[in-house]
Amino acid sequence: MSAEQQSAPFVSVSGLTKAFGGRAVVQDVAFTLAAGEFISLIGPSGSGKTTVLRMIAGLQRPDSGVITIDGKTIFDGRVDVPVEDRQLGMVFQDFALWPHMTVAQNISFSLRLRRMPRAAILHRVDEMLTLVDLPGIGRRFPYQLSGGQQQRVALARALATGPRLLLLDEPLSSLDTGLRESMREEVLQIVRRANMSVINVTHDQDEALAISDRIVLLRQGQVTQIGSPADLYRRPHNIFAGRFMGPANILTGQVERLDASQAWVRWEDVTLGGSNNWPEAKVGAEAAILFRPEAVRLAGDATTSAGDALLRGTVLRETFSGGRWRVRVQLHQAEYNGSGPTTILAALDRDLGVGNEVSLLIDAAQSVVVAPDKEAQQLDLVESTPEAEVMVRMG
Repeated sequence: MSAEQQSAPFVSVSGLTKAFGGRAVVQDVAFTLAAGEFISLIGPSGSGKTTVLRMIAGLQRPDSGVITIDGKTIFDGRVDVPVEDRQLGMVFQDFALWPHMTVAQNISFSLRLRRMPRAAILHRVDEMLTLVDLPGIGRRFPYQLSGGQQQRVALARALATGPRLLLLDEPLSSLDTGLRESMREEVLQIVRRANMSVINVTHDQDEALAISDRIVLLRQGQVTQIGSPADLYRRPHNIFAGRFMGPANILTGQVERLDASQAWVRWEDVTLGGSNNWPEAKVGAEAAILFRPEAVRLAGDATTSAGDALLRGTVLRETFSGGRWRVRVQLHQAEYNGSGPTTILAALDRDLGVGNEVSLLIDAAQSVVVAPDKEAQQLDLVESTPEAEVMVRMG
């Protein structure tokens, strides 16, 4: 195998576009998937993530673009391979199990359509039930199973035909919160055992962060950032990505100085430093500095590093979540300079007490400087969880 073949992506999507009624819902979307990789498409409602998945599946015809799988073109405007010939497996949001069929009949449905020998079908059903840790339940009906078991049966059915690619359309969203969290790892382990390449659509940021190798973040039908969970959480390219992927503090000021990789922003009477994620940044230009609650420390509890900034404020409220105190602090600097109330969120390991004054250090190593975007700052990101504890998968 040549170096070019070895490095070629397993799935390639380029220039993918789709409009409904004259309104573009997907615009020039492009990304790749390596063999065995698990990626998640995520974004607010209406961002186009499900439409992209349906176009890859062949359930929706693109207006333009190219889709290839394992080096073979399945769509380019002239070629449009039918759904049944794309060799894909798909798990839907509601599992779509036939209620009048047993578990074994559900799993074997597509195998029977392919007229596989009966003995081969029985063997494959047993294989799939073992893969999803449900051996011996083939004679049960879906109504006799828990939600988690139904989800695993739907996954077994999707994998039964040996698809080249597995598509997941919010497969955990119909489960209750506790079960959804426990099923994340199970789904990941099942697809790893099956050595599957996976494209997953989800509205749940925690799910995307926990189980994805990479994340494709969409906004208004366009890709706004692609990267690992840690990249999107810790090094967002813009305010939208920063806010959507988790709790984010944003202060807007003027660029005071720059070097090859760092930028310093003057906000009120304080200079805050961070990694420069805005290539067009210039000294004197308006810019935003973004930092997570974990980047905020109590001044008396930590030593300062170059670029760290000191902010003072009053504790407005506190909640205990994920083993840490989530502390909302109203900053004094804005009050003193007549800018009006400005608050930030800190994740701390102790209770500070509402009404107490505090001094906080902002860790420059965990801060990023991005372009200002008032629209993104004001968006009501109904699918985000701005005060939730976010678990970042580093693998």
